[in-house]
Amino acid sequence: MSTLRHRRIRLAASAVFALALLASSAVSVSAPATAAPTATVDGHDHSHDHAAVQGAPKEDPARGLVYRGLAISKTGPCAGGYQVMGIDFVMCTHGPDAPPPGSGLDVKRPVPLTAATADGPQLQAVCEGDGVSGKRVEVLYIHGSTNRYSQVVEQLRSLAEQVDTIYYESARETGGERRVRYVTETVNGACRPVVRDVQISDSALNANDWAPLLNAVRAAGYTRTDRKYLQFTESRVYCGIGGFAGDTSKSDNNRSNSGPEYARADAGCWSAGVAAHELGHTLGAVNNNAPNASGYAHCEDEWDVMCYKDHANTVIRTVCTDRAHDNRLDCGHDDYYHTNPPAGSYLAQYYNVADNHFLIRGPGGPTPTTFRLRNNASSTCLDDPNSNTANGTQMIIWTCHTNPNQVITQSGSALQILGKCLEANTGRVVLNACGTATSQQWQLRTDGTLFNVGSGQCVQPANGATANGTLLVLATCGTQTYQLWTKA
Repeated sequence: MSTLRHRRIRLAASAVFALALLASSAVSVSAPATAAPTATVDGHDHSHDHAAVQGAPKEDPARGLVYRGLAISKTGPCAGGYQVMGIDFVMCTHGPDAPPPGSGLDVKRPVPLTAATADGPQLQAVCEGDGVSGKRVEVLYIHGSTNRYSQVVEQLRSLAEQVDTIYYESARETGGERRVRYVTETVNGACRPVVRDVQISDSALNANDWAPLLNAVRAAGYTRTDRKYLQFTESRVYCGIGGFAGDTSKSDNNRSNSGPEYARADAGCWSAGVAAHELGHTLGAVNNNAPNASGYAHCEDEWDVMCYKDHANTVIRTVCTDRAHDNRLDCGHDDYYHTNPPAGSYLAQYYNVADNHFLIRGPGGPTPTTFRLRNNASSTCLDDPNSNTANGTQMIIWTCHTNPNQVITQSGSALQILGKCLEANTGRVVLNACGTATSQQWQLRTDGTLFNVGSGQCVQPANGATANGTLLVLATCGTQTYQLWTKA
């Protein structure tokens, strides 16, 4: 079971605001009025509103669910979400997140220094240009009078590199390449993310409201419009919280392509999963009009860094059944992250995090590759019988040859034979006209199984048979030799 999965940020269902609130006058979602700041949104003064307002989330400070200083916005750039009050610019957010039960993360207990570095594999950061110019993610270590910078700097560098690994490996699933464009420096001959040492007052650090910390960080000069600031704080207030623009426009001017924007992980939740999740919000995930959107800036098709049951009405579907994918972005690559989305798909028409200006683009998208798929048990190949291209033609296994009816062309997650796409259809593997459905999205996984995203099942010859002409079907994924395939 992935340790990253246990550290991934999740939002308690009891803490997500109801969309029904947006149909009424905007209300504050702050804590009791004695401590609530003035919150004017949509022309209304919310200085006297508090969590007792009907429908407002109930605060749970022990789990980091602190809503003080936030207000639900009915109109304007934060419509459908929260606006952070008490700061000198408009900042939207999806709200605070609590650690998942059983994860071992505790908002009130800092993660041990050795724990976060073991959160997952990591790549070396990419040094692009001078390491400073242009749009970049800048890592901040934020503390008060107690400064552990020398103790935690390597831990935080490693966490940042693990976040980069998540974005890189997720892009590779779609045949492209993306890296987080960090502010970088050379450390002992290696490119590493810079971790800034930022001291603020203890009162701002520990406030039960994000605004004082944001104001202190901004007063320290971290206000650049070409920055996303990934904040690892010594606070014990939240698990995580991040800015979220909610802009669906497919444009370079999308608000997710600009800063300053801030993502925050407090000391009890220093993990790559938390950081990747909150950074993902600042980069534009997950817009509420996406195919599998929960309606609360997350998705419903697990396993996925940005998906979970974030509301009582959210229905989770396990689409990517390999739980290791919980340290990857966008199960199915149809909601928010694809380096080369198919024409006509949602991500070809609406905002795509893979296009965010704060990521380094490698090869822009997948170059189609061709191969045959040889079954490990029979040593025969996936075959389109008699080169039949009629929709619904079921695939078989047959003695391997070089004719076009065994040649598979892969582009992204689609697999084509003779111009038609392989599709999962009522337990069968068939050809059909190419589209954007998850039933036509495939992953040849590292264990050799050919996994269908839509069905959550793997391809095998019927009953594990090895004879020529055996029909190909879908079944629960396993380790049997007849479920394993090799490119030939």
